[in-house]
Amino acid sequence: GLSYTHPGMYGSFLLVEAVRQMRGEAGDRQVKNRKDPSQNPKISVVNGTGGSLSSTGTVVLATE
Repeated sequence: GLSYTHPGMYGSFLLVEAVRQMRGEAGDRQVKNRKDPSQNPKISVVNGTGGSLSSTGTVVLATE
């Protein structure tokens, strides 16, 4: 939100969080695999908006 950080930068934090999840570095926020809790996510989709003219971008990340 507006009181958190610059509104055009929020997508950067989403990207960092996705990488941390995939590396298993998210601590208490770590997403658990229901079938195998020892595995970290292998695919992540990040979507962010902001910047001039309210542009949007989507990134798909994978570990392989």
